[in-house]
Amino acid sequence: MAIPEYPLISVIVPVYNVERYLDQCLDSLVRQSYANLEILVVDDGSTDSSGEKCDTWAERDFRIRVIHQANKGLAGARNAGLDAARGDYIGFVDSDDYTLPDMFSTLMRNMREFGADLSIISYERENPDGSVYSNALSGQKIVMTSEDAFKYVNIHGYFYVVAWDKLARKELFDGLRYPLDAKYAEDSPVTYQLLDRAERIVYDSTPLYRYRMTEGSQSHGITDKFAQSTSNMLELVRKKYPQDEPYAAYGHLESIVGTYNRIVLAGKRKEWAEFERFARIRLRELMPLTKAAGLMSKVQSLQWRLLVISPVIYIYIYRCYKRNHSEISAH
Repeated sequence: MAIPEYPLISVIVPVYNVERYLDQCLDSLVRQSYANLEILVVDDGSTDSSGEKCDTWAERDFRIRVIHQANKGLAGARNAGLDAARGDYIGFVDSDDYTLPDMFSTLMRNMREFGADLSIISYERENPDGSVYSNALSGQKIVMTSEDAFKYVNIHGYFYVVAWDKLARKELFDGLRYPLDAKYAEDSPVTYQLLDRAERIVYDSTPLYRYRMTEGSQSHGITDKFAQSTSNMLELVRKKYPQDEPYAAYGHLESIVGTYNRIVLAGKRKEWAEFERFARIRLRELMPLTKAAGLMSKVQSLQWRLLVISPVIYIYIYRCYKRNHSEISAH
């Protein structure tokens, strides 16, 4: 079915105590080169001036609608936006980030050109000193099926399970909402469902979203929700896209090791002893599959084998490494 030239896009912006960054975020949206936007700003019980700023912006631009609600968390705010959305397409922007002017025009142009159900772009990380960084391979434009997508989402250099780099047909969200019991990694179960539901997906590596690195970006509590989500993703892939099992296994193991590294840095190994046992079992089980597929470097293989053989030595070496490379996140 042909897509109208300028269909309405609903952009959902969850807001909670971001008075310092909100103006830049909303200014970047009202200045988008794609004008037919409905900007749904969900004030999720902010206790600073964010709620008042939302209302002020709604007075300045008729495309902005504000929803004020009691605090329900990021997932609850996104769900409120989905319930209120009138657009044919759905996108998300986090309120402490901002967009470059052609983000939504690029997402929609690719959607139209390739008849896609889901359009994805890349992003750059903006550090507190103003420098930017991207680890995506440049010059990529890939049209893919769901089977292809579960390969690319589980290897480095392409796209991630975040909500905010994507534009989806609204129908993909039918009966699908963000899990309210997750304070971290709430994106992933929904993103995996979107990848599964979309018949055609287009990925463009042009970095048009700016993800701002703040103190809050690194201060997530420890949770095994992402590891649980990637475990569910692995089971889905085994059933529907078995050719992608090595990639799904690799993505699952990376989520496990990343969680374990956060446990190590927080000094909470004893409290998470059961997770350590789970991690070592999964590594033993799945590493041969990922290694046979050529997905692991020699260094990574040695690191993960060390965690299986001797967590104590792994922890000592990892902590020494982090002391000398504190700028690198806990992966």
